[in-house]
Amino acid sequence: MATVSGAMWRPKTTRLAGLVALVLALPALAACSSMLLGGSGASAGNPIGQDTRSSSQASADDRISATIRARYAGDPELSTAGLRVETLRGTVILRGVVSSFDLRDRAVRLAQDVAGVLRVDNQVSVRSNQGTA
Repeated sequence: MATVSGAMWRPKTTRLAGLVALVLALPALAACSSMLLGGSGASAGNPIGQDTRSSSQASADDRISATIRARYAGDPELSTAGLRVETLRGTVILRGVVSSFDLRDRAVRLAQDVAGVLRVDNQVSVRSNQGTA
């Protein structure tokens, strides 16, 4: 590279290439930051914040989530667990913390038995009651 008056001179094509690379990387960076900041799975792979489901699919997903929540409300132990239920295109995402593996498995089974559920993504943790020695 040549210097002009002591400063580094770069051809315009190098600066343009850097600018183009930055512009092309922005959507990927925005998607990553959205996920890191708590963006939903609905926006993954889509423009940020846009839900590309049809209204009938969104209604079906809402119906599935409501049915699962109602089943949890009718269960003496699951009703107090405070599990979060989200459904996207028939895939149910369960989140939260329960007191036992049996309770976690029951939550998954209840969700799997709902009409329209294609898959259950079990993100439920089991709280350990063991103290440190």
